[in-house]
Amino acid sequence: MRNAVIAAVFQLGWLACVVSGARQRPWDALAVAAAVIACNLWLQRERLADVLRLVALATLVGFGVETVNLLAGVFTLVGASRFPELCPVWLLALWAMFATILRGPLDWLSGRYALSALLGAAFAAPNYFAGARLGAVVINPDGRYSLTVLVLAWAAAMPLLVWLAHGTARNMKH
Repeated sequence: MRNAVIAAVFQLGWLACVVSGARQRPWDALAVAAAVIACNLWLQRERLADVLRLVALATLVGFGVETVNLLAGVFTLVGASRFPELCPVWLLALWAMFATILRGPLDWLSGRYALSALLGAAFAAPNYFAGARLGAVVINPDGRYSLTVLVLAWAAAMPLLVWLAHGTARNMKH
């Protein structure tokens, strides 16, 4: 039941952050993400330090992945941005929230790097296209290019995130 609540809270947070991005209200996204992360941290309080560390690391990974996506023209941001080539705050908030489900609902992926790559490749890209439909980003006119880059990026990012979620916690205890 706890994992279902964590997943549902994440999904609501995802929607709120994407809508905040579409409306160019990054502080709303941060407020929502902070609430989602706080809720999920409370639900996982027995491993609080591990999840906090994971949130920080996943946010750094997300900054890199999304900045590369922007520079590669996979998508562009909607509206004016002071630094349009850098990952926006609302998108970083999504990565931070996503980290909280890696040690909860997605805990079963521990050590399953090939499967996590496959799941990242299959399920992440549609979220970007959904974000575009909600008005948060504009996908490159060559949708196949964007789809290919997103599939490859998440096929690499997801196993890294799974390793960060489980491998680093294990290594830091030894």
